[in-house]
Amino acid sequence: MGYDIVSIGALLCEVMRKELDKPLDRPADFTGPYPSGDSGIMLNGAAKLGARCAMIGVVGDDPFGCCITRRLRESGADCSMVRVCSRASTGVAFVCYYGDGSRSFLYHVHDAACGDMDERDMHIEKITGARWLHVTGFAMSVCPGAARAIHRMMEELPEDTKVCFDPNIRPEALGVEKTRELCKPVLDRASIVFPSKGEAMMFNDTDTDDEGCRKWAAQGKIVVLKNGEKGCCVYAGDQVMDVPGFPVTEVDPTGAGDIFCGAFLVALCEGKNLRDCARFANGAGALSVGKQGPMEGSPDRRELEDFLAAH
Repeated sequence: MGYDIVSIGALLCEVMRKELDKPLDRPADFTGPYPSGDSGIMLNGAAKLGARCAMIGVVGDDPFGCCITRRLRESGADCSMVRVCSRASTGVAFVCYYGDGSRSFLYHVHDAACGDMDERDMHIEKITGARWLHVTGFAMSVCPGAARAIHRMMEELPEDTKVCFDPNIRPEALGVEKTRELCKPVLDRASIVFPSKGEAMMFNDTDTDDEGCRKWAAQGKIVVLKNGEKGCCVYAGDQVMDVPGFPVTEVDPTGAGDIFCGAFLVALCEGKNLRDCARFANGAGALSVGKQGPMEGSPDRRELEDFLAAH
């Protein structure tokens, strides 16, 4: 039996400030490493909820690489397609948080192991039969080799494997037109898109995200607009559903949107309707912000079901 969800992307370790308002250009204490990377966070969340999952990516032959793959395996994900690169160290993201809720990131990815991804990491033959392939824009922006590999996967992927796309890309780094060009092959193939604020309008050249989401939905895509603590809005054909989030105490919001995506795909694989998928995903995202570290608060099945039953 094939995988439910396969994700291809950049695997990182995250090292973060222990206290608020400690900028990265000043001496202060850090905590970590925490396994991270948007694709890995999503996959870890889906595996913990019971989906059959596999990761495609590259880590270094070092303790940070072990930190990531150990966590994914502990959660039940298959890491046999995670390549260990001896020429480069595992990617790292340094993070600091501010009292106003903003964050600052310093990435070491382009020359790290995750930047070594290329067409040898496609593994089309191994993922034949998978229900979903999850791709993010960040993964393609890491290096040209990763983008080429993902673009070729869009051409060679079996028709019965659907594509889920989470843009998660910074247009200020590439420019809007180049960002659109980079993501077009994946967007053309995608059955579901998970935009965050500003992304639907940017990709579709509309004045609002609502217009952008409706444009994608008119093309036959399911669009799930992530609205953080407010929940999400689901667009499917002419139908638009606002599904509220859950009030929780936030400790660390990093990765909540990725865990949301993983939970939504799990619910979809289980045959839930779109509103129930959204509620299931909102619950997973809400629980995920309760602990420091992007994967640390990701709930298992019992935790999420108990939380939803209590709300």
